[in-house]
Amino acid sequence: MNEMKFFKIKQGTKYHEAVKQHLTLLPKWKPIYAKVSELLDEKITLMVQAPNYLQIEYSELKKDENKKIFKKDGTLKANSKKAKEIEAAYKEIVKEAGLEKFESLGHINFCYCVMRYHGETLKTFKTSDHELYYKADFDLEERTKQSTGDSFVIPITEIEHQEKYLEEIKKQSA
Repeated sequence: MNEMKFFKIKQGTKYHEAVKQHLTLLPKWKPIYAKVSELLDEKITLMVQAPNYLQIEYSELKKDENKKIFKKDGTLKANSKKAKEIEAAYKEIVKEAGLEKFESLGHINFCYCVMRYHGETLKTFKTSDHELYYKADFDLEERTKQSTGDSFVIPITEIEHQEKYLEEIKKQSA
């Protein structure tokens, strides 16, 4: 096994701004679940957080009328007038919540090469200050280098990583 390396997000980069926007918008999704539940007239607790399309956990649907407008993968069927109405209403709910520009953290990480390959280890934790810390068995700094030679992460020591982790646990339990 490779030696573990530790990193934190580099502030002021486009990656940092995208992550900060994601973490700022993330809490706005909570009321969306209630509004989608109201829209479908049944409780929805699992849903893809995507502003452009509605995808839910199909097994949560109890009403036959809703089962008819969703595919088994939880996306809306394209050939139904009711499905198109639901989709339009969903997009309006998302717009009203200010989530049109929301991107998932997985998509952001992929776009900025903050990812692991098969067989590699990458663990992340976020702080209350919207910073990300990483533990990896590969050089994440090298992987995220741009054409300018600048990286989206900076190396830190294991002690810095552990101290920040413990600090965040204390904040959460206080």
